[in-house]
Amino acid sequence: MTLIAVPVKGLKDAKRRLEVVLRPEEKSLFCISMLKDVLKAISNSKYVEKVAIISFDETILELARQMRAIAFDEGESRGLNSAVEKMAKFCLDEGVRSLLVLPMDIPLVKSSDIDDMIKQRFLPKSVVITPSMNEKGTNALLLTPPNAIKPRFGANSFKTHINEAIANRIQYIVYRSLRVALDIDTPKDLITLSKLGEKTETYDYMMKIGLINRVKEYLKGTHKPLLKK
Repeated sequence: MTLIAVPVKGLKDAKRRLEVVLRPEEKSLFCISMLKDVLKAISNSKYVEKVAIISFDETILELARQMRAIAFDEGESRGLNSAVEKMAKFCLDEGVRSLLVLPMDIPLVKSSDIDDMIKQRFLPKSVVITPSMNEKGTNALLLTPPNAIKPRFGANSFKTHINEAIANRIQYIVYRSLRVALDIDTPKDLITLSKLGEKTETYDYMMKIGLINRVKEYLKGTHKPLLKK
């Protein structure tokens, strides 16, 4: 059995670097749009039996319930690595064979990416790692078993996860995908997403609020400060 876990920060604190082009309410709806795109890809996967959303934000947890995912309340937030460790323990208690950690900010991910990552595992103990665009961060981490290695998300986590696997003598596979590699953190990322992200809820929301024009003005230095609605 494979469980996919999607950790989600509180909406208030998520994606702070996008606040220069998104008002608070828009930022929350933008994050929810990305999460829905990720959950859609998960729901179309051939190999996933369970999905959990890890958060302390009640809005996110309620959305998880509405979408028939496990609403895993992490309680007081102690960071991403702590949340993943809690989910790994939950998986072991539930007899889950593999845990795939996906962030909520990769709206281009497809079910084929998820299926390909899961198909990479072929040993009782293995790790599949997908790097971010700059190959410093980790944008997907498949652990078999769920506690195969300690999660080391953070600065230079791609290399750190590889070193963790080597130190524990666990087979690791690097899976590269442009769709998974594009995590949305900065206004420049939004430009890339606008070119590649058609047929996603995130793209539709960007078009609805005219976000790309704002981003272009911001990058040119001609934007006006956003006013709260």
